Formats: sequence, structure tokens, C-alpha cells
Amino acid sequence: MTTLLGEVVYERAYYHCPHCHTGEFPTDAEFGLEHKQSAGAREVLALAGALTSFDEAAHDVVNRMTGLVVSASTLQRTAEAVGTDIAERRQAGETIGPEAEWDWHADATGQTVAYVSADATGLLQQGPHAEKAEGRMPWVGGVFNPQPTTAPSRDRRVWDRRYVAGLMPQEELARELRAECRAVGIGRADVVVALTDGGAGLEETLLTTLAGLVQTIVFILDFFHVCEHLQEFANLFVSEGPQRTAQVAHWKQLLKSAGGAALYRELQRLPLGECPAAVRESHRKLLNYVRTNLHRMDYPQYIARGWQIGSGMIESACKTVVAQRMKGRGMRWRERGSTALCQLRAVYRSEPAVWKRYWSPSP
Repeated sequence: MTTLLGEVVYERAYYHCPHCHTGEFPTDAEFGLEHKQSAGAREVLALAGALTSFDEAAHDVVNRMTGLVVSASTLQRTAEAVGTDIAERRQAGETIGPEAEWDWHADATGQTVAYVSADATGLLQQGPHAEKAEGRMPWVGGVFNPQPTTAPSRDRRVWDRRYVAGLMPQEELARELRAECRAVGIGRADVVVALTDGGAGLEETLLTTLAGLVQTIVFILDFFHVCEHLQEFANLFVSEGPQRTAQVAHWKQLLKSAGGAALYRELQRLPLGECPAAVRESHRKLLNYVRTNLHRMDYPQYIARGWQIGSGMIESACKTVVAQRMKGRGMRWRERGSTALCQLRAVYRSEPAVWKRYWSPSP
């Protein structure tokens, strides 16, 4: 039998078992071929599928890059198969990235600091007969080694990063992220900052991720998430626009200079006796939110040490890992394809060593 690999044609023997009615091509295994594709061809197809729509990737990108002619369905099957393999290997406890301890950056006190974070993002779904289905929320988790905020702005970028992503329980997210944290030597950092918004279960998820791996964990509530809650309350409490803006600015400055406890005390003292019921209810919810999160709102200390106080790293990851590829106009995803593409994108958007190791594993 003859197979075409790009411009290379080779002949190989086919062996058929008359009893079990199956066949095999031993030479394919020797050459590392799957479904008549070389490892190099699979990587190109998977990469193209991770970057743009399957139709554009098949009919334009791949042909321009390699001269290969493939259908959109073939490219989709290949990309999703690779993503599924990544997902299954992670579920089995493997780490996709190499075992490589990062050189953690130091904060203003000289202590090295690592960051972990997690968040969810919406994704439109498709039913079994191509009908619209209820949307789902894939998780994105990451471990980061950003430049400290005391570094020059041109250097203040995240160099080392690893992601996991997909439709999964938070317990599975924690387990997969834990494997990558261990692989990069997170235990060598003096402090690990667990930074998230106020989403339900996120603090517990990151605690599960880090339990037993590190000595010191500091949980930080995303500063801008707090500001959103303050703005929502101010929209009801202060009627005049300029006064509302000034009030929110004052609360933000109080948070940075004195922390969550000071903000909580000031919010408690607000005169609400003559306010409508909607304002009082909003105030009650705001107080409960601040009180629940006081243990991770010591912003003066965080700022003094040069730590990140905003969850921009993981919010950016939600965009680069999921949204940029999977939230195009008219796009809807099956559950299986959602996780496959999320995991494929997570490997692609992680530090380059992760993608390289997946395609060129150590012997």
C-alpha cells in the first residue's frame, strides 16, 4: 500500500488478521504516523486549528504554510484529537510542561514570589443536532512568574506562565494546576500569592492546588473587583454624577492606604436611615462582601511589597486562551470540543517550552 506524506511517497506492508478482522501497518508505527499523518503534519494541523477557524486553517493557512491539502473536518478532528490527548494525560496526573524550576522574582523585601490564579469565562454551546444549547463556563487556571511592580514598566511583563483550561469541576482544575505548579518548583518561592476575584469556590480551589507544596500562601482579592462592587453601590447611594465619582475615588484611595478593615468601618457609618429599601439592601450586600473578604484585603501591605493586586493576569488568560479563538462570530462548541480546544490553546499560550515538550518529549 502507498501513502503520500507531503511530497514523500512510500510503500509499506499491510497485515490483516482473519480471526479478529483487524489490520495494521507496522511501518507506520516505526515512522510515528497516525491516521496517515506524520508527527510534523499533526503539529501543523493542530497549531493551525488552535489559531483560527477550522475552515480558514484548512483552506488557507495550512496550504500556504506547507502545501498540504486537507479538509476542514480532517483538520478539526486532528486538532480536537490532540487537545483530547492533552486533556486525558492531564486527567491521568501528567504534567505537559517540562520539569524546570523557575527563577522566581523577588519583591521589595527581597523575598521571592510566585502567583497562581483561576477564573471562568463563558462559552456558547451547540447541541447534538447543531441547535443552540445553554452556554458553559470553562475554567482557566495559571501559575505565573511576573516581573515585580517595582521593575521598569517596559519589563513588567509575564515571562513564565503555564495554563490549564477546560470544562471541568473545580477539583479537577486544582489537580491539573497543581501538577504544573509542582513542575516549575513553586515550593522554592518564599511566598505564593493566590490572586482571584470574589467568585464562589476560587479561594478553596487554589488552597487545594497549593496544599502541601508551599509554606506561605497569601490570598489577595482582586482590587478592581472590589471597586466594581463599590461602584454598584454608589450608583444607588449617590445621585449626583460628580459627587458619585469623588465618593468612589475616596473609597479606592482608602482601600490602598488603609485596607479593607478601614473601608468596612467607614461603610458601616454611612447614614442610610432615609434611604430607599434598594439602597439599604445594596449596602447590606456590600458590607457582607467586604466582611467576608477582609482577610485578603490588606492592600497597603501588598502594595508596599510590590505585589500584584489585580487579577489581570488570569483575566488576560481567559481572553488569550479561550476568547480569541473560541468566541468568534457565530461560533458554538460541543462539550467534548470545548475542553479539547481549551486544553490545546492552554498549551499553546503557555511558555514555549510546554508546546515544545508535548511535541518533542524527552526519551
